[in-house]
Amino acid sequence: MNDTPKNPHRRRFLKSLLSLGGAVETGREVSARPQGKTAFFWCDLKSGNIGFPTGLNVPSSRPGSVMKLVTAAALLEEGIFNPNQTLDCTGSFRTEREVYKCPRGHGPLSIEQAIACSCNVFFARATHTVGAGVILHYARLFGLDRGVAGSSFSFPREIPLDSVRLALGLDPDLKPSALQLMRIAALIGRRGRIPFLKSAEVVAGPDDRAFELDLKKDTFRRLKNAMIMAAREGTAKELDPEDRLKLAVKTGTVAHGKKFESFIVGFFPAGSSPADREPDHAFCLHAPAGTSHDAAVPQARRMLFSVNWP
Repeated sequence: MNDTPKNPHRRRFLKSLLSLGGAVETGREVSARPQGKTAFFWCDLKSGNIGFPTGLNVPSSRPGSVMKLVTAAALLEEGIFNPNQTLDCTGSFRTEREVYKCPRGHGPLSIEQAIACSCNVFFARATHTVGAGVILHYARLFGLDRGVAGSSFSFPREIPLDSVRLALGLDPDLKPSALQLMRIAALIGRRGRIPFLKSAEVVAGPDDRAFELDLKKDTFRRLKNAMIMAAREGTAKELDPEDRLKLAVKTGTVAHGKKFESFIVGFFPAGSSPADREPDHAFCLHAPAGTSHDAAVPQARRMLFSVNWP
């Protein structure tokens, strides 16, 4: 990455990216990011090195709709949902425990379209009769029961009673770290083969190794295409409307009373053809206040376009 010497803000941001764990804010180094601030992380998918440009404090929280990537993998891999069919979103769906809504009825959706527009009704309908144990199994396959670079997280000790809340990333006992969510994006981008994700501040343990996830080629293809759709025409279409970075992303928003927090994860560059090169980078941004549309997407845009990526 080459910074622009005339822009000291870009130079400081670049320094934090390259220092792999260095935290630089307003020109001074700090050991950890204060609570309540936006957190942004990225990783080099060739070396596995993690960058912490906003500080070392890694938030963990309910993932919201980012979890739909894991849920979709479970539906496709287990043959629960036919990928050539659609489900109709009328705007709401009632289960035995709760009513799940979308801002508007999306109409008939494929599973890729449902991921791209983050349709709650689609995934509630698709999973309300699926055992939560199935979804929890895929959460383990994606590494949500294993930390990254020493980050803290919580994972259900028992199978939840409500499969839909788990499928939509709303289960109170499932609180992955931002680095674990970044790893989900990396696994999809690199079709299940990524290096050990590491930082300069954490000594690798005896069990730390490169991560492997075995899914069908068609499952990886559909998840990747859905994330590309999310970036170009879905919930993150304002992230890079000129498609300069060739992003593939997934957003997620969680309500806390009348307030919200949000995530966005992704990888780049992403091409829809199998012949396209594998992505070089993955990233995750956590916005502690605001929806993905109002907070995570515009803040990720500022971060991603603050440097010239190689």
